[in-house]
Amino acid sequence: MTFDEYFDKYEGKGIDYDGNYGVQCFDLANDYSVKVVGGKQFVGMGAYEIYTNFANQPAHELYERIPNTPDFVPKKGDIIVWSQSLSRWGHVAVCNGKGDTTWFESYDQNWGGRNEPATLIRHNYNCVLGVLRPKDQERVLGKQDKPKPKELKGDLNGDGKVDVADIAVLSAHIKGVKALE
Repeated sequence: MTFDEYFDKYEGKGIDYDGNYGVQCFDLANDYSVKVVGGKQFVGMGAYEIYTNFANQPAHELYERIPNTPDFVPKKGDIIVWSQSLSRWGHVAVCNGKGDTTWFESYDQNWGGRNEPATLIRHNYNCVLGVLRPKDQERVLGKQDKPKPKELKGDLNGDGKVDVADIAVLSAHIKGVKALE
């Protein structure tokens, strides 16, 4: 599943990944990490721990940890993490790639503390620790090279001439079987 497919399906819906405490920001991060980034989740009591305890996260090899700096702008697919300065547990969300050095947008759950579903919200950078950027951006964004179908024209059986035997190769290709030789 790609980033766009994921949020087309889950925007406006509450995800309770672990079945505890209702719809939490940590649930969104885990569900997104497993379904889009590569099948591994995060652990900890607070959302901030996926950044501050990054080396001990089961999913750490799937991400690059990038700190928040004055010239930083998150990319589409980044998991952004707030510190305990925001709240006791911090906060975590998934960026959509829109923004600049003063604001950004992300999909958040439970931003207001009332178990709100995945919702697109515009933020400033107050209390942001940084992001976890998926190493396989092509997978997340759906830009993997897809195999191109073999172009069939002319000498299909490779005998150096275009003739009736090439029709057997074309017919086999369409039927998905191997041509008789």
